[in-house]
Amino acid sequence: MGVIRPATLADQERLYEMVVQTGVAGDDATPLYQDPKMLGHIYTAPYVVLAPELVFVAEVDGQVAGYVCGVVDSRAYEAQLEEAWWPALRGQYRAPDVDQRAAWSEDEKRADWIHHPVPTPDYVADPYPAHMHMNLMPEARGGGLGRRLFETWLTVAQALGVGPVHIGADPKNDGGIAFWQAMGFERLRQPDGTFAENTCWMGRP
Repeated sequence: MGVIRPATLADQERLYEMVVQTGVAGDDATPLYQDPKMLGHIYTAPYVVLAPELVFVAEVDGQVAGYVCGVVDSRAYEAQLEEAWWPALRGQYRAPDVDQRAAWSEDEKRADWIHHPVPTPDYVADPYPAHMHMNLMPEARGGGLGRRLFETWLTVAQALGVGPVHIGADPKNDGGIAFWQAMGFERLRQPDGTFAENTCWMGRP
């Protein structure tokens, strides 16, 4: 069944592990990275530090096997990252050579993001200002735990004043996209009427 509880700083290392172990359309991305913390630096760790009230984990048989995190205001969160999160990481990781972009490793792609984070597109963040991330380990999927994580996050976020919320999924993650659709999310079109190629942006009123 699983137990859902607020995350703490003590969960940080496990979150780093899970985000890379589910980092390729829900599958294990560990072989792609020399530094296994690269994904976590972007997608989990800053939430635990900057928005801990909206980070929850799911324990199955005493092991954390899933998480959900997010913020009420994506633009305000991007400003927080710039002030309080990216500077230390920029001192830790060198920005890759842009002239070698075609040959960048996965680590270098993430290092470039740390130095040059790309804001959420306006057509996504303006009508859907909140956002969230969720991942479950394969053994924890299919039993309703994801729905419970989502509902837990949404209940707390609503008490904090959350409005419409968006997510960004890997377009190749059919299972993840189906889950978000079941939670009431719809795919968002770019201003020209097309869908973004690299990210499946979805919004929920």
